[in-house]
Amino acid sequence: MRPSSRLRALLRGGDVIVVPGVRDGLSARLVARAHFPAVSATGGGIARSMGYPDLGLVSLSEIAARLANMVEHAEVPVIADADTG
Repeated sequence: MRPSSRLRALLRGGDVIVVPGVRDGLSARLVARAHFPAVSATGGGIARSMGYPDLGLVSLSEIAARLANMVEHAEVPVIADADTG
């Protein structure tokens, strides 16, 4: 099943879903291996993990590259909030 379909099924399930925030591919993989059903990533979280404040200093291409790495390694759905990106 595609990750997007798995996420939709989770959301329709009616249960509370705990979705930890991740900042990169490694943290996404670790959270997935801890058996969480999905992970969440925010532009602000990614910026802070790169040493920047959440002020729009990280480019859209940098955010997209970091999210692509998370998707590649998470093996669970990634909920991405790229904020102003």
